[in-house]
Amino acid sequence: MHSFKVRLLAHVEACRPDTVFYAGAIGLSGAILTRPDAGFAVLFPAWFVPTLAWIASLYGGDYFDRDLDGLTKPHRPIPSGRIQPVTARNAMVFLIGAGALFAVTVNPLTVLLSIPAAVFGIAYARCLKGKGLWGNASRGLPSALTVLYGSMTVQPLPVPELVVLSLMFWVHDSGSNLLGALCDRDGDRRGGYLTYPVQRGDEATVRGLTGFYVGWVALALAAPAVLGGRVDPVAYYLPLSVAIALGWVSLRSVLRAPRPISRAVSVRAHEIVVVERIVLGTFLIAAAGRAGLALTVGVPSLLLTVLARRLMRRRYEPAGS
Repeated sequence: MHSFKVRLLAHVEACRPDTVFYAGAIGLSGAILTRPDAGFAVLFPAWFVPTLAWIASLYGGDYFDRDLDGLTKPHRPIPSGRIQPVTARNAMVFLIGAGALFAVTVNPLTVLLSIPAAVFGIAYARCLKGKGLWGNASRGLPSALTVLYGSMTVQPLPVPELVVLSLMFWVHDSGSNLLGALCDRDGDRRGGYLTYPVQRGDEATVRGLTGFYVGWVALALAAPAVLGGRVDPVAYYLPLSVAIALGWVSLRSVLRAPRPISRAVSVRAHEIVVVERIVLGTFLIAAAGRAGLALTVGVPSLLLTVLARRLMRRRYEPAGS
């Protein structure tokens, strides 16, 4: 029987503290772009519910991947025995239920988004992960819905103009997930998971990553034409250029890597994307006129993300250290 401290640290690992700040920032962006003067009472649900959903998806991923992780990542919380499978499953169910209940109390119509988000999140972890690009796209969908959910925390239905940003996050996170699949390519092959990198190889995967990068950048650059007066162009394009540059650095490292692409290279590329996502998740808050809030959310999130990545890497990604 593991001690309380060991089990607590295992749950911290399962929650991936280097990724957990991203989803809430997207929800905040949706709310503030819809109502820039929104106060804490409505902004907290916009951040809190997506964060619960993100953590639920992580527990779900660990639960459904437990057999694969037992072969390729025995150090992870479930294969190592520090978290029981039933505990991870129950945590997933509880967090999904708690998040949905909280969201419905804010706006009952959010159930129209929470149901497909939960369905696709579970479907990805359970069966779509091994379905090539369809699996990657299904994992990106919840982020797209999070933008619209954030809008619905401040009014009954989402602002139509936010659809372009919703698509941008969908394309971006589909690419991020494909890069994660590249990181896990060798282990997935041994476990029989037919992810896109396993099926199609490195060259096709790099082409896919390039397409996703070009797609989200094009949508991001074009979005102000749709958003109109909801964003300040200078406050929009300056931080966006940082996210675009970080995304390019990540992609370029994969483009230039010798074939087959080593796990070390793809993990480093993914680490850059983890940082880039914080910028992408918070810059819209500043662009909508809440620069102070963007810094309040973004700076601690960025620092904690980088710190958590360094501290946790040897625990749950020893092969990438």
